[in-house]
This record gives sequence, C-alpha cells and structure tokens, in this order.
Amino acid sequence: MTIWQLQVFKAIVDDGSLQLAAARLHRTPPALSMTLSKLEQELGFSLFTREGYRLRLTPRGKQFTRHSYELLRQHAKLESFSALLASGAEAELELAFDATCNANLLTPALQLVQQQFAGTECIVNGYSQLNALKMVQDNQVALALTPWLPVFQQRADFESLYVCEFELTVVIARDLVPGTERPTRELLNTLPYVLPQKMDMGIDPEQIYRVGGVARLRVNDVSTLLTFIKAGMGWGIVPRQLVADSIAEGELVELNIDGFLDRIRAEVHLVKLASTVLGPAGQVVWDYFRQFERK
Repeated sequence: MTIWQLQVFKAIVDDGSLQLAAARLHRTPPALSMTLSKLEQELGFSLFTREGYRLRLTPRGKQFTRHSYELLRQHAKLESFSALLASGAEAELELAFDATCNANLLTPALQLVQQQFAGTECIVNGYSQLNALKMVQDNQVALALTPWLPVFQQRADFESLYVCEFELTVVIARDLVPGTERPTRELLNTLPYVLPQKMDMGIDPEQIYRVGGVARLRVNDVSTLLTFIKAGMGWGIVPRQLVADSIAEGELVELNIDGFLDRIRAEVHLVKLASTVLGPAGQVVWDYFRQFERK
C-alpha cells in the first residue's frame, strides 16, 4: 500500500467519480482505475461497488475511508514538519484576510513577528467573497483571518481560533426610503439587490434572501458594494462594523423586516489547515490569537 494509492482513493471518494478524480490528479481515468484495482487486490476486499459509471463505497470501504483519511492527514503533517526542520524560521510568512474583516486585528501579531523574527518577511493579501479561506483550503497561504461558519469545516480539515463576533446587516440609502416610512418587502421588490458576484465555500448569496422579480447588481468586492449602496443603486447585505457610522449619521437605513430580513450573526476566525505545521513566525501569530478563545 502506498501514499499515492490512498491519495487516488481519497480523490475518488471526494469527487464521486473516476473522471473528476482524474482531472484533479492530472491522470487518466484508466490509470486511476488500475491504481484502485491494485489497492483492492492488496487489501483483499472491494472498496467500491460498480454500478455502471457510479462508484459506491462498500461497508468495508466506508470503514477503510476513515482510517485512510487519518493516515493521509498524518502524512501531510509529517511532510510539513520535515520541511520546517529543513528550513528553520520562515523566510516568508504569507497571510490572507477577508476584506469584510478588520485588518487591524492582525497588527499586534505581526508586530510580535517583526520583533522576534526580523529576518522573516510578512506578506499580507486581502481578498473578497471568502477567497481568503479558499487560499488556506488550497494550501496557498498558511493562515487567514476570515468570517467563519461551522459548515465550512465540511470543505476541508481546517483548524481555527475564535477572534471576534461578526455581524451582517441589510442596508439601503436614506434617499431610497420615502419620508419616514418604514421600508417594506414590497419596496425592496422594486429596487435592485446589490450582491457579490459569487462566493466560495458553497454559499450562494442570492439564496440568503429570496426576493423575486428585482434586478441584480453584482460586484466582486465589498468596497464597491458599499459604494453602490451609498449611491442609491439598491439595497444589500454588508458587515455591520463597516456601516455603523453611516447608519448613525442617517446616510444609510438598516432594514429589519419581521419574518424576512434580520441581522446574520457569525464569527471571525484565524484559520489554517490542520495538517499545516507552522514555522516559528507563524506560530507567534497563532499563539497571539489564542487569547481571544472563549473561556
């Protein structure tokens, strides 16, 4: 049994077909089928039942899945740790943050890195639409500060630390609200919905609030979304901390429509892959954010 055989098995289970797994691993379906058959021969039992083009795990295959996934996680962690031993302190520490989060949350941790590891260059990149979390999932960055929901754990084997509360609210420009009238669902039906073009992690922003018959104005970052909402281009969902002053000053109106619109509460977390062994500089950042964990 080899690590490659287990990686092929995992890809087939995750993707549900030889074709998709082959595309992910940059191999041909026949090559993966041969690897899988050899693994089953070595194990002495079938991992899948063959029903046409569909592959379903056998009962033994399901049991094998849990243990093989754990072995692959440990292997990835060992590789990461071995690379750390070979290189010492990181030459570069790359972090990502979602634009909906306050980047200042990273400042104290990065100052500690500068004090303790002057030779480590910190690279901080901002992303929108949950792409910071996607960068961690794809192992492109070590750490990310991002909005977090428990459902994200289904997308990868993440490890995360609680940082602070995160709240989304629905707002509209004051000029679009007639007089002192309280905004209604009927009013929203006549106005464009300003929303992200797309979001990673399996979230469809259009499904959060279902409004029929209105125009959509799609943007690819939160700054543009705020600009258009303030300009009276429509209504939308935004992080409350980014619009609290505009609401207090009366520039924007916060919408609370019983049974339809309400605030959405989530959390901001610092996230890494569970298999990633942080270097000394990365560990300083991780340890700093441990203080925010709930008691």
